[in-house]
Amino acid sequence: MKWVFSIRSGFEKKTEQSMSIHHTAVIADDEPFMREALREQLQMLWPELEIVAEAVDGPEALRALTAHKPSFAFLDIRMPGLTGLQVAQLVEGRTRVVFVTAYDNHALEAFEASAVDYVLKPLDPARLAKVVTKLQSLAPSAPSSQLEVLRSLSNSTQAHKGSTLEWLHVSTGQQVRLTHVDDVMFFESDTKYTRVLAGEVDGLIRTSLKELLEQLPPSFVQVHRSAVVNRHFVRAVHRVDDNVELEIKGNNTRLKVSEANRHLFKAM
Repeated sequence: MKWVFSIRSGFEKKTEQSMSIHHTAVIADDEPFMREALREQLQMLWPELEIVAEAVDGPEALRALTAHKPSFAFLDIRMPGLTGLQVAQLVEGRTRVVFVTAYDNHALEAFEASAVDYVLKPLDPARLAKVVTKLQSLAPSAPSSQLEVLRSLSNSTQAHKGSTLEWLHVSTGQQVRLTHVDDVMFFESDTKYTRVLAGEVDGLIRTSLKELLEQLPPSFVQVHRSAVVNRHFVRAVHRVDDNVELEIKGNNTRLKVSEANRHLFKAM
């Protein structure tokens, strides 16, 4: 055992093994800024860790893990094609998985109970530093089978899918803004993403309108197949020729209401 001086935390105790082993990692997340932020933080916290590949979806992550067989994989929970949990269940060998998640407290309790490593979105440097310290101390042996643990986590996170949503992690350019759902004026479909408009926040999330409707409070109603509005922010209802439009408080946007949903606003 020897002591090594670290700029980050003074003297640290490391084994000869952990200093000599060449560790590699794969990062998988469909948000470019998130991959970049995670890569930069890992390079700062653990300069010796080599990032051998980055993936933008589940299938690409699975291919990267199969090809490189890295020491560690940082997998976003929600990715196109395959989720991080699904990818982890398909991976065998020496790779230890760390999940990157924006899940609520219910799901995090399941992760904690299963002793599975995770970091939070938006990126929490303190949590990541804790995970890195743990990974650096691991013996260079294959992780024990986590298949049953992963199945349990899948069931647990699905069980809470229908619970009321409170916080959103909204991507705005190169930032992620933590936004309370009560502050959201409306949601709009935007290709594979959903646009969120809440005060000064105008950004994107990856949750579909269909998924959102299962978790939103009763104040949110679908006014069109591509729009969901918070009733609390409806200033007025306008009838323009044969169309009905909603005027939103504090915003110049007018949302069209489909014929099937006009009855929701007859009393206004």
